[in-house]
Parts: sequence; C-alpha cells; structure tokens
Amino acid sequence: MGRTGTFSYSNPRVIHWGSGSIAQLKAELSRLNIHRIALVTTRSLTGSLDRLAVEATTTAVIDQHTPMWQIDSAVEDFATAKVDGLVSYGGGSAIDAAKIMSVRLVGSGDDALPHIAVPTTLSVAELAPGAGYTDDAGDKMGMRDPRLLVARVIYDAELTLDTPMHLWLSTGIRALDHAVEGFLADGDHPFNDVMSLEAIRRLYTSLPRAKASPEDVEVRTENQLAAWFSYTLPGPSAGGLGHMMGKQIGARHDIPHGVTSCLLLPHVMRFMASRMPGRMAVLDEVIGSDAPGAVYRLIESLGLPQHIAAYGIGEPELSRAAGEVAGKYPAADLLQIYMSAL
Repeated sequence: MGRTGTFSYSNPRVIHWGSGSIAQLKAELSRLNIHRIALVTTRSLTGSLDRLAVEATTTAVIDQHTPMWQIDSAVEDFATAKVDGLVSYGGGSAIDAAKIMSVRLVGSGDDALPHIAVPTTLSVAELAPGAGYTDDAGDKMGMRDPRLLVARVIYDAELTLDTPMHLWLSTGIRALDHAVEGFLADGDHPFNDVMSLEAIRRLYTSLPRAKASPEDVEVRTENQLAAWFSYTLPGPSAGGLGHMMGKQIGARHDIPHGVTSCLLLPHVMRFMASRMPGRMAVLDEVIGSDAPGAVYRLIESLGLPQHIAAYGIGEPELSRAAGEVAGKYPAADLLQIYMSAL
C-alpha cells in the first residue's frame, strides 16, 4: 500500500493581506455582526488606535507573556460592557489574550465570540487554535481549543511601521523557527513541507532587506506572507523542541518569544541534524551548506541576541529548565543545547 495521510486546515478562514487592507475591518465587523467591540492591544499601540478606524466599546491593554490576571480583569469588564466581538491589535500577547477572552466570555460548550486579529509582529499567534499565558507563579502555560481560532486576520504592513525593528526582526526569527520545527516534525506532512520551505526561503532573504529598509511596506508585506506560510502545521510547530525549551526560560526570565528563538534555533537545529540528517540536508540546500550555521549568521547579521547569559541566566537555571522539558529527549541533551547558547 502506498503513502496515505490526512491534513486538516487549522488556519483562519479569511486572511486579508497587503498595504491598506485594514480597510476590510469595518466590512468584516459587519459580516460577523459585531457591534459592541472589545479591543485588546498593548501599551505601545494605545496612541495609534485611530488607525483601525473603528470605535471600541471598551479596551484592554495586555503586557508581555499575557498575564492571566489581566485576562481575568478584562473578561469581567467586557462582560459588563456586553461586547459581542473582539479585535486584537498587536503581537502575540494581545492576540493570545483575546483568543482566551473570546472563549471565556461565552462559557463552556458554546461558540466563542468572533475575533478579528490585526497583527503588528511576525509571531503568527493569530494562526493557531491555541494560546499561551503566564500564571500567577510566573510560569508559562498553554491551552488548545478549536474555538480559539480567530475568525479573520488582517495583515496590513502599514500598521507595522511603528513596530520597533528589533521586535519585528526577532519575531521574524520566531516565524523561521515555526517553519523549521514544522519541517522537522515527526510524521509525513507534504503540504506543510512545501509551505515551510517557501517560508524559510522568503524569511532568510527578506528579513535582511527589512533591516536595510525599515520603511519599505512591500518588504514588510513579504515578511508577513512568509510568516503566514511558516505556520500551516500549528500543533507540531508550536510543540517543537526549540519552542518548548524557549517557553521554559522565556516567561520565567522575562525573555520575549522571538528572542528565545534567536537564542536557541541554531543550536536546536545542530542537535537535530544527527537525528534527521535527510531533512537537514534539504535545509542545507535551501539556506546554505550548513543550515544551523547559516541561521546563526543570519541572526548575527540582524543584530539580534544570541547568548542566554545576557539575561542573567546560568547553568543552575538552565539545568532546572532542561529537567522540566525532558521527556522525548534526555535532560542531559537539552542542557547541552542550552549551554551551547549560553
């Protein structure tokens, strides 16, 4: 019997992209019958909310790593305001918060409130039926629920021009991480392989152009398309080794998601090379004769962080994190990866 398989689409049904596509927001709100809008955003974007050209009934501001206490507070406020839909405007923290709120506001067993995401980074939280948050102890937690999937996404590069370049580029490496981890995932996934390899090609060539031309919306659109293509296999990508290792040190030590990918991705790729030589050989063809080294040099050329020690973390903390992530791979191997990035 030949190869067989099943692929289930796990991305939002409608994705608008391109400069000026924010003009679609009002029409989508109407189509989804949203009249009382809850806006979820980040502190850095509160001065540019007029760009959305819609009037929110109420607004919540979410901090990095999505603290659950802020979600709890916003759910209470949104319920009082009787909102009937959400718009998230920002990066992964705001988007994940809005996803959780959309479910919490209707209770168990019901459909979620419709949610339109307007991302301003390349972390692609908007594409997955899962969400991360930080509990009261400061530990990174996660939840998966089909209802978390957003209804619409609007990729408008003009709305990203105020995103700090280091944040834009580091979340671009996060997208590269998604693509690599999806390509290296266990099992047979031919559709995702095509999309992941195209995402890797586009990110590898377009991120340096974004750094060189920060105001070029066409280049930023290229970045956004590549990030979109990186995440057609959300579960395995988000559950990849580098992602899990990054989450263990990210929230606990206040390291942004994109930066954890900058710190760990080349070293995880080096670790996986001996375990998946055929797959890594394909990546070598796509981005260089030594894919882990090429990615390391890309991160260096973008001026992004590369050493865990810069965040005040040493071997004791990394040993603890390795023990917590261990399972499929021994803690000793994971500690070696962490130490390679120290």
